[in-house]
Amino acid sequence: MNYVVSAPWSKVKNDEILLAWEMNGEQLPKIHGYPLRTVVFGYIGARSCKWLYRVKCIRHPSRAPVQSQEYLYFNGQVGKHNQAYTRGIQIQEMPVSSAIMEPLHKQVVVHNGKISVKGWAYSGGGRWPERVEVSSDGGFIWYDVPPKQMSKKHKFAWRTWHIDIPVDAEGWLELVVRCWDNSLNTQPTFVRTAWNWGLHVTSSCHRVKIFSINKSHIDTKARLDEFEQRGIPLIPITRPTPFKVQTPEEYEAYWAENDPRDVDD
Repeated sequence: MNYVVSAPWSKVKNDEILLAWEMNGEQLPKIHGYPLRTVVFGYIGARSCKWLYRVKCIRHPSRAPVQSQEYLYFNGQVGKHNQAYTRGIQIQEMPVSSAIMEPLHKQVVVHNGKISVKGWAYSGGGRWPERVEVSSDGGFIWYDVPPKQMSKKHKFAWRTWHIDIPVDAEGWLELVVRCWDNSLNTQPTFVRTAWNWGLHVTSSCHRVKIFSINKSHIDTKARLDEFEQRGIPLIPITRPTPFKVQTPEEYEAYWAENDPRDVDD
């Protein structure tokens, strides 16, 4: 493949580009670019060229398709009907980004009023994640991750994090994460605010839907105990309950003390 990309001379002068033939003290694996690759700090992965066989100094940024035509960020008004390469911004530095690694999307989470959430955060250009915030209600209320629960900060490095966030609600919830870097850049809240024709740099807040089952609720704990006593799995939650959840006597006793569904007067 004739894969050509370029980076500005300032990155070279600042020692922000490596020629790498080893990884973690061992020979570079083929999948990571053996025998030689570039590593361009703080830039998108497409600039860290694998299987390197030539380095050239050129006067202008590369005109090769991967740089001049493919990795471009467009305005939302640009589409198939009016696109032009020069209407896109060539993507170099990585934007602020973060993601939830645990729990998984559509996972059933049984908890006691707090849910453990883990993930990573990153920012390009030598900036670093300064704050990570997590929401359990789709992005209305945010909890910041305590600094002690984030890995050490370094230039050009990811930070991992974990937090136990309070959750009282049961049923389907949406966990959301966002990152603020040391320049106070943050992520778009919704993917639609950053969506563009090229589908690049849509690093909006990562969202994970989970099904919350809160054992701190008396009724929920009693039902979970019943599943355990009967030796019946709770999951999948879409499968009907294989035993009666209420006796006829309990059903009639409820309606004897409460108004019926419909009334005539």
